[in-house]
Amino acid sequence: MRTTLAILNKQCKDSLNNLPSLMIMIIYPAVAFIMVTALGSQDGIDGPMSSMFISMFATMHCAFVPITIASTVISEEKEKGTLRSLIMSGVGRVNYLISISLFIIVAVMLTGCTFLLMDKFTQQEICEFIITMLCGTVISTLLGLCIGINAKNVAAASGTAMPVGLVLALLPMLAQFNDAIAKVSKFTYSGQISLVLEGGRAVTAEMLEVCGAYAVIFAVLLTLIFRKKGLE
Repeated sequence: MRTTLAILNKQCKDSLNNLPSLMIMIIYPAVAFIMVTALGSQDGIDGPMSSMFISMFATMHCAFVPITIASTVISEEKEKGTLRSLIMSGVGRVNYLISISLFIIVAVMLTGCTFLLMDKFTQQEICEFIITMLCGTVISTLLGLCIGINAKNVAAASGTAMPVGLVLALLPMLAQFNDAIAKVSKFTYSGQISLVLEGGRAVTAEMLEVCGAYAVIFAVLLTLIFRKKGLE
């Protein structure tokens, strides 16, 4: 427990001193706030545009941010040699991964919950929003860890994480304007998350099945990569 808290404390300090990481965490809520303030009262196809902006940027937030941060944190620790020092000092590899994952999930969820302050939500909608965001954040964190562990350095990790994150983040938005893309988007976890967040829809069995499948796939992939390359 002490080791976990120490790693969390270290990561908090590192993140507060890392401007790019802070910007990535707040960029989507900030842009959503600007759009809602400027155009949210106008009517869109399905009602006020505020709900459309919130669902769009909330999906981007939980799909893109955890992937980039998780991959960057792991690859940066490996490249600087900090990770090797931690492991040699007695910090378990699994414990380290769990601690880092917990930090990323909590940080992304805290910043993501600011979307709830931009519009009026019922208690049920708030619960469904948090559950949906949590599913996307956990899956994206697993994917980011896979990329970070497999990458040789920070540049390689960023070069993979950025396009993967952008595709997953932008696909649901593009699906609103193209039926062919919409059919593809339904098979991605970000697409399912977007469908639930749009207009405060209830969490569906299809969304849970798709997200569960991705979570299992990325968890297995992370295990295989971890066994092959470890964290050194």
